[in-house]
Amino acid sequence: MKCNILISTFSTLEEAKEISHTVVQEKLAACANIFPVNSIYTWKNSIESSDEFLVIFKTTSSNVSDLRNFISDKHGYDIPEIIDFEVDNVNNSYLNWLIQSTS
Repeated sequence: MKCNILISTFSTLEEAKEISHTVVQEKLAACANIFPVNSIYTWKNSIESSDEFLVIFKTTSSNVSDLRNFISDKHGYDIPEIIDFEVDNVNNSYLNWLIQSTS
């Protein structure tokens, strides 16, 4: 089993915390880190800048699809950012904790 990282941004800290708490409780992710960020992006033909909350979810390859679907269903944005990638270099003790926490 592999470690996967999924990232997404949220408009409010409350939404980021609520979704993070639920996915950890439901064992879709072992951990979620929340960071305040300022995002600059194109939306409806103009350049926007807004404060958001970036969440880094740590999960396993077997849970990443369910995690993507959950975030997609619960996210407040019309087009949520949901990006995941597999991590090849993870220390064994962390990977074991990750697997145990999401099983």
